[in-house]
Amino acid sequence: MIRSPLIFLFVILAGYLIWSLISSGSNWLSPVEPDFEHWQINRSFTSVKVPEGEAWKIAYEFNQNSTFEGLVRHITEIREGDYPLLSHDILVTSGDFSDGDKVVATVSDHRFFWYSPRMTNPKGKINLLHTVPLNAEIYQSLSHIKIGQTVRIQGKEILSIEHFDANGTWLGSWYDTGCNTLLVVSVEILP
Repeated sequence: MIRSPLIFLFVILAGYLIWSLISSGSNWLSPVEPDFEHWQINRSFTSVKVPEGEAWKIAYEFNQNSTFEGLVRHITEIREGDYPLLSHDILVTSGDFSDGDKVVATVSDHRFFWYSPRMTNPKGKINLLHTVPLNAEIYQSLSHIKIGQTVRIQGKEILSIEHFDANGTWLGSWYDTGCNTLLVVSVEILP
């Protein structure tokens, strides 16, 4: 039936990709860049409302900013139609987690996984950031980050994002699980 193993692998990969797109609830046709020009954002960035009436309420974990510094091993745009505030998934690593020969790391569906074939307790840090840019300038800075660059990203850690329709009916929540959702206020690409 299938003569080439490459065709078989392609069919499996294509099926997995289609299944991922359907099951993730992502809207791959929606615009990625947050629409800061039309959104109503309060001064403390705890409330965002779009002209159509949808709104998001943001709760923070801490009052102070957190800093994440290290080597970028993964970056992708986030396309979550229900949470257009989110812009990128960025895996920031330091120490042994920065070395692909020591620690294998992957990102899938806003989660990261790692294992080390040689070490039982790698040293350093690994953080998957789900970014919410403070403004269009920060969004552009995040969009210029490349895998292999060293970065310093600062911002307020988000506990939850609550989503409401135009009538105020609750539609759902965004919580991270072992990652860091972050209102990004500063991006530096380091030498």
